[in-house]
Amino acid sequence: MDLGTLRREIRESSHIVCLLGLSVASDCGCFNYRDSDNAYAVETKYGYSPEEIFSAQFFNTRPKMFFDYYHEDILGKLGTPGPALETLRRLEDERRVQSVITRSIYGLPGRAGIRRYIEMHGSVYQNHCPHCGAKFPIEFMMQAEGIPLCPHCGSVVRPDIVLDGEMIPNSLVTASASEVERADTLLILGCSMKATLVRNAISYFDGKRIILINEEENSSDRAADLVFHGKPRDILPGIYT
Repeated sequence: MDLGTLRREIRESSHIVCLLGLSVASDCGCFNYRDSDNAYAVETKYGYSPEEIFSAQFFNTRPKMFFDYYHEDILGKLGTPGPALETLRRLEDERRVQSVITRSIYGLPGRAGIRRYIEMHGSVYQNHCPHCGAKFPIEFMMQAEGIPLCPHCGSVVRPDIVLDGEMIPNSLVTASASEVERADTLLILGCSMKATLVRNAISYFDGKRIILINEEENSSDRAADLVFHGKPRDILPGIYT
């Protein structure tokens, strides 16, 4: 499929909803614990898998190790919004992209200047005290030594993210389904049609076209109307060239 086709299909769309996959965050420099090399490094260092450490159970029972991992691996590799996100922002400015939905926790859409987005797993840029409800910026978490404690009540401050073993809030599930239902084009970036983000959204889509841009080929690609194999950061900006 050529860029001219992608350019035309985007231009003919007026209500694009983008499903932003985790590989886009990885390409922006964010830590991806699902990467096999990263997972091996974490397990070698801590003696536990990333999934075990980044869980509600670990947060509650081993907060010191949880925050050692969180500070070094998560907050230490926040990345920077790249060309794909910058292109999405431009498309939003043109009122073509109406919403971006992602499972990434690194706040990339907002940091890229995108205004309408849903972060299904929350964001490391928002934190709160479960006891008194006080809210804290990411700087508070980054500057904390060891376990971050609420200065008001002394409780452990936690990031507003969905940990392994926790459910996504119903309000976010409803909001994302509503966005997908209104879309005339579903733009899938950096994940396959089998990805959880896509599988959870696709049943609500009744629009005209599904555009998939993903580096890896997958047998599920045939469920999309247009498929481009490559990194979204390399392909999507081409609609403006």
